[in-house]
Amino acid sequence: MGIFDNISMDLQLTSLSDVVIGILIAFALGLIISWVYRRTHRGFSFAVSFVHTLMLLGMITALVMMVIGNSIARAFSLVGALSIIRFRTPVKDTRDTAFVFFSLAIGMAAGTGAYVIAVLGTFLIGILILIVHRFRLGEPRMSDFMLRFRVKITPDSGNVYQDIFNRYLKESTLVNMTTVQQGDGMDFAFSIIFKDAHKQQQFLHELNAVPEIEQVMLMAVDERGQ
Repeated sequence: MGIFDNISMDLQLTSLSDVVIGILIAFALGLIISWVYRRTHRGFSFAVSFVHTLMLLGMITALVMMVIGNSIARAFSLVGALSIIRFRTPVKDTRDTAFVFFSLAIGMAAGTGAYVIAVLGTFLIGILILIVHRFRLGEPRMSDFMLRFRVKITPDSGNVYQDIFNRYLKESTLVNMTTVQQGDGMDFAFSIIFKDAHKQQQFLHELNAVPEIEQVMLMAVDERGQ
């Protein structure tokens, strides 16, 4: 059987409209997958090229599945051709690998004409990922901020910060306490959670207004959880 006979058979099994619809659906669902990835990404390893890769993977996989069709010989030929390619780009986050497989699976479904599975799978998995992100399922509980400041030791110093803590903070956990300046001062480090995140500046202003408190520093906790 010649190459033109193969092409003729392909045209009989897969119409032009099926090819166009499959690739367009893979592209649309790839956009959704990319949006979910951007919406739920944390940390500093975000790359626009990876987002574009997620969109391309779905379309390319759909096309590959159309080319393979029901031919086992083509499937083995494709594996042989891809085996000469070496992917050396390191994946910084295992979560990124899951999104790659997500895009591949949706592309396979779109390429084999299983459009309902592709659409439902994208929306269902996407919603579940958003839920996991929203409620931080499986993550250790972390504070919102780390607070550091120094208290000058005086006869009336005591817990000069406690009243301010009670008014602005939902939770405060002492992480570290160190004596400085030959015992004339104490450095404190607290893990804190605000009652109202919009009152951070007021909180810092009141702490700085206390004569015994100095060198107030508020740091956001890294929420990558990776």
